[in-house]
This record gives sequence, structure tokens and C-alpha cells, in this order.
Amino acid sequence: MFGLLSLAVDFVAANKTEKPSRSALSVLFSVVFLDNLGFAIVLPYLFFYVTALGGSAFLYGILLASYSLLSFIFTPLVSRFSDRYGRRRILLVALAVSSLSYFVFGSSHVLWLLFVGRMLAGTTAATVPVAQAYVADVTSKEDRLRYLGLLGAAAGIAFIMGPAIGGTLSYLYGYGVPSFLASALALGNLIFAYFRLPEPAVFRDPEKTVISCAALVDVLKKRQMVMLLGIFFMFFVSFVFLQAALSPWLQQVFGYGSLQVGLVFFLVGGVSVFTQAVLLPFLSKKRNRLTLTIYSLGIFVVGLFALAFVQNLAFLFAAVVLISFGFGVLYITLNTLISLNAPTEAQGGTLGIAWAIAGLAQTVAPVLAASVFTFGVSAGFSGLVFVVSALIVIVTVPMVLNLRKTYKEQ
Repeated sequence: MFGLLSLAVDFVAANKTEKPSRSALSVLFSVVFLDNLGFAIVLPYLFFYVTALGGSAFLYGILLASYSLLSFIFTPLVSRFSDRYGRRRILLVALAVSSLSYFVFGSSHVLWLLFVGRMLAGTTAATVPVAQAYVADVTSKEDRLRYLGLLGAAAGIAFIMGPAIGGTLSYLYGYGVPSFLASALALGNLIFAYFRLPEPAVFRDPEKTVISCAALVDVLKKRQMVMLLGIFFMFFVSFVFLQAALSPWLQQVFGYGSLQVGLVFFLVGGVSVFTQAVLLPFLSKKRNRLTLTIYSLGIFVVGLFALAFVQNLAFLFAAVVLISFGFGVLYITLNTLISLNAPTEAQGGTLGIAWAIAGLAQTVAPVLAASVFTFGVSAGFSGLVFVVSALIVIVTVPMVLNLRKTYKEQ
């Protein structure tokens, strides 16, 4: 795994003008990778784990919601603490709690321990925005997009590998083993970070690390920030619609089973990773961040509309590639714009709020998507859910165009 980290960091290092620590970048890549791997690794067997302990489908839904709720509550708080106490300290604590949460989850022989494990894991979801804030601390504004793209690629790789690892290990060795692996990886990353992750220079000056709620409130009062967070929320709602509906839609239209659906998700993750790690650094030299946001939003919408009317494999492939490319660029450019509109003393808190907003979208959107999909099937148009997903993104177009008029590229 660390060989992969080194290759990714070397690629970006060859294209950078700033010189953040190579070891620090490797740690941050690993933090984001493992955070998302730990989440994704339990997805294939989580329902079966619940039922094996006597739970119902309803309790399974509550378990999923418990993670999202704790993530929504703690992510902005923990991220804001990183503005005061330093990125390194918060990441070390979060990695320790994450390791404990997966150990508890894997050791569970009763349902309430499953809830304890998942809820503990939800409190550590802030590792991603804190890692993003670290990148903002140590990179120039010009290079921030490409480094955030690297972190996005780490998350994409984790979501490609996680379900495959979790499904295989749980089938061969039982439900606890994948969680024990996630716990061990988090512990290993804690040790790695302790020795290889320095605190950003800004936190070595105590006068610059005084936490102020007023600073964060001032950021959230900015009209541009409100629009960016609104766009980010709607974008995530749209993408979660896609995530939730894609599996039943593929089964309905193409008769696909779990293997074929897994391959489609692998394609989504693979294209997103390639876009964020390879294409985005090149594109950022040709177009500014807001222009990339506008273009990728259009591509994302076109892909969703195309998917709604797909009838053969070739068009399915083309639509998925368009969607994955659009998502890969949008996710990074929006995070970058949010970061650039936040002052240094509020980077963690602002990115944490953005991540919490994404968590809120992941909490409410699946139920809405399932309802729309069911209605579409009953009405004879199974692709309706993707049309609605596209329309949700289109709602953000006036906000994006307004930003283009008022936003001064930094």
C-alpha cells in the first residue's frame, strides 16, 4: 500500500512548485485512504452481520443512520478543534479512536456493541476535512487543487478496494476479520503519522492558533461561502441519488447481479481516481477552478440524463465515464473553492462543515432516491431517478453562474 502512496506522491511532486514534506503527503494520503477503506470495507456484509446477531432490516437502517448522525454532529466540531490544537494532534487522536471503533465493531457479539463501534467510527469522520485543511496549510493557492485531488484519489481507491476486501474476508473468515484488519491499519497509520507527520508551521506560533467562533461565523456569513456550501450539498444529494439507485436500476434494466454491479462501481471509482490524480493536475493548468467547476457540472448532468435512457452496454459505459469524470472534478474543485474562501484560522472548521453537509446528504438522500426509483418503475420509466438526480444539479446552475460574475479568482 505504501508503495502506491509513494508513487502517487511522486507524481504530484513532479508537477508542484511548493515543497510540502513528502512524508507528510504520504501520511495524509494514507489517512484519507484508510478512513474511507474502514467505512467501505464493512458495506458488503453489514446487513448480514446485523441479522446474524438477531437484528432486523429496520435496525440495520438505524445502524447506518447512527454513523451518519454522529458524523454530522462531530465532524465540524473536531475539524474546528484542529484550527486550535493543530492538525497533527487531532489526526493522531482520531486515528486512535478509529482503531478502537473497528476493534469494538469486529468483536461484537451483541447488537448494542455494533452500535457502539459504528457510532465511535462516526465521531472520527473528520479525518478527511482535517487532512484537507492540512493540505491548505502547507500548499500555495495555485497548487491546492492538485493536492486535494490527490486526497480525492485516495478516497476513490479505498472505495474500489474496500467492498472487495470486506466481502472476501467476511465470506472466508467471518464478519469480525475485516474490521480487525481496518483496526490494525488505523493503528499502523497512527504509528506512521506519529513519526512522519509534522505539525504545519502555522501552528508553531501560539498566537495564530487561538480558536474563535466569531471567525468561523464570519466565514459562514459570506455570500460566496453560502452559495458554495449550497452547491456542495445539492451536488452530494444528486450523487447519493445515483449511488442508491444504480444497483436496483442495473438489475431492473440489464438483469445484473452483484458481480456485474460491482464491476460498474469499480469503473466509477477507477475513472474518478484517474481524473483526480492524473487529469486534474493537467486541466488545472489550462482552466481556472471555477471554469472547471462549470464544465464538469455540465458533463455530470449530461451523463445522468444519458444514463436515464441507456438501453445497451456501450451507452452505459459512456454514461458512467461522463458521470465519473464530472464527479471527480466537481468534488475537488468545490472543496478547493471552499478552502480558498476561508481564512487560515478557520480552514478546519469550514471544511468540516462542508463534510458534515455531505454527511447530511448521505443521510437523507437514499430514502428519497428509493422512493423516486420505486415510483419510476411503477410508472414504466426506471430511469426517472437519474433525471431527478440531474435536475437537482441543474438547480445549482444559477448559483454557479452568479459565482462566476462575482468570484475573484485567487
